[in-house]
Amino acid sequence: MNEHDFLQTASLNALLAAFANAKPYACGYIIESSYKSSKYEVNPLTEQMYQTNNMLLSQYTGLPFQLNKTKHQFVIQSTTRCDDFFAQIYRRIQQKRFETQISDNAFEDAILLSFFALRGSPDFKMNFYSLDLLRSVVSPKYLDNLFNLLTNLSDLRQLNLNFRELQEQFVSGENERNTQFRINLRYFNDRVGTQLAQINQYKADILQNNKAIIQDKSIVQKNSKTFVERIIFYTSKVLDQHKTKREIEQLRKELGFQYDNGIDARNKRNQGIVQYVRVYFPDECAACKQDYAIADRSFKYRQSDRYYMEVHHCISFSADSTCDQIDNLVKLCPACHRALSKNRADETYQRRLISQIFDNAPTAKAFCLNFVDNEQQAVDFVYERLR
Repeated sequence: MNEHDFLQTASLNALLAAFANAKPYACGYIIESSYKSSKYEVNPLTEQMYQTNNMLLSQYTGLPFQLNKTKHQFVIQSTTRCDDFFAQIYRRIQQKRFETQISDNAFEDAILLSFFALRGSPDFKMNFYSLDLLRSVVSPKYLDNLFNLLTNLSDLRQLNLNFRELQEQFVSGENERNTQFRINLRYFNDRVGTQLAQINQYKADILQNNKAIIQDKSIVQKNSKTFVERIIFYTSKVLDQHKTKREIEQLRKELGFQYDNGIDARNKRNQGIVQYVRVYFPDECAACKQDYAIADRSFKYRQSDRYYMEVHHCISFSADSTCDQIDNLVKLCPACHRALSKNRADETYQRRLISQIFDNAPTAKAFCLNFVDNEQQAVDFVYERLR
């Protein structure tokens, strides 16, 4: 299938599968699912099992996967360079999410399955379900879109990024392994373990047969480093940068913990990305900061230098699809937040506030431009969906 037809006809599951698993191929890109026999298996991997899983994967994605020996493959013919290809996939994911009005919970499950069901595998000792992020795909732009997508997950504490570039074997050239993206095994199994059978019966059977082992494991409650901080650190200081040994040692100290032990956690709050925005985004109103001092629009918390701010969704899709994605969130003063309720303030004033949000929050503007072609259309799009 050529790229244009894929982008126009692919289901949300197919788009997510492409974003998580596609890689450069001779005539474009290939979505590939591969796995090996496990010592924890219930039944051996047979030709019939591969055929069954190929049928399940094709049904789940709506794509005609082909079985090539022990690999499930779907080819997308394209001449688009890698960063731009995945950026287009990401944009269509956002559009498809809006078109289908999928709930937040269902979207979260679809993200987890698209990443871990096709290429991931359980590590019962370390309590992870893991997959490699392919070096041929990973770039700052890809990681930025990946990060934005993952902020839709309700509990980022369960995620872990295990990058290898600072490890001795990688630095010496002995073993340049891919970065690992991991999720707490107990959490993954509790959340989507039964749904895994929709895509891969072999992997689902392994989890089901080892349920007792998994239930003895713990779900992350607290730790010192957040997944958010770690992926930002990786993007800004490690990825595609050639470091001296002294620089690598400094980065190890700055990172401050062992690479293969523990799970990154957010210690500010258990649920969602909203509290991260509340804590780490600057205390300024994205809608009126050029017009007013924040001290004139809000108040400070008792015994704190922080101002009370509202976390505002630029686009709210529906009652059960709020889209807590970080590039859809901005901080507003209480006055602007209330003014942007549907039919509350004058239309001209509301449109001006939306336009000023785009001026002051370019990531929010970029998110809204996933759905339209220019800024004026984006203002209209957001205004029409005020809640």
